[in-house]
Amino acid sequence: MRSLLRPLAAAAVALTSRTALAEGTRVAVVTLDAPAQLQNTGRSVAEAFAKKAAASGYEVVGPAAVAQKLGRDAHAALVRCADDAQCLADRGAKLGVDRIVGGSLQQRGTSYRVAVVSANAITGARLGGLEREIPVASRRLQKDVADAAPALLEGGKEATGVLRIVTDAPGAAVTVDDVAAGRTPVAKVVKPGRHKVQVALPGYADAEAAWVDVPANGIVEHRPRLYAIPARDRPNASPTEGQGTAVQISR
Repeated sequence: MRSLLRPLAAAAVALTSRTALAEGTRVAVVTLDAPAQLQNTGRSVAEAFAKKAAASGYEVVGPAAVAQKLGRDAHAALVRCADDAQCLADRGAKLGVDRIVGGSLQQRGTSYRVAVVSANAITGARLGGLEREIPVASRRLQKDVADAAPALLEGGKEATGVLRIVTDAPGAAVTVDDVAAGRTPVAKVVKPGRHKVQVALPGYADAEAAWVDVPANGIVEHRPRLYAIPARDRPNASPTEGQGTAVQISR
């Protein structure tokens, strides 16, 4: 019984410490800087972050309140600071908070690229930050950024996970989020969330791309199945490859 209670007690202590750290800390959350077509998304991501921060015990000034306090022009200038901690502190001085959270949102191909920073509103020091590539199709942008709020506001390093890709036939080329990651078996440290994995090996049919969810501090092993292509169906690398007569002379 005692062994079961110890983890619960440790979790309770951690939660109490977190709440004590948050109490009395005022945090302003700024709409993420984004191109016109993503401005509504940038605002919704900031609102999700603000909601999570408030649930963690922080006194939060949300994106709408920040805009109201500063006025149109000053607010637009603050948003353009993106993830520049010193800029956020300088342009957000009138908010009268302890910390300011800002960032940027862009779309690159089939993924969102989001960067968020927590800045000391007095000194402009960078207290914590995150950068992530989140597939658009995963529909996890708001959730993933919001879930990172407690750790980011505490100033700790963002958690990572390990993604292992293994195939029965070794040596398959691997791409993770459309970036080459080596050949199987391969292990890659990644940020928490969903990652696009694809493998290819000559002589085998390419496996379909798969989305693999990697939790913070977790290790996930993905084993895609590769199907061998019969030799008669394999394309030749050149018009003459596989043709001609082999002659062996014995002396």
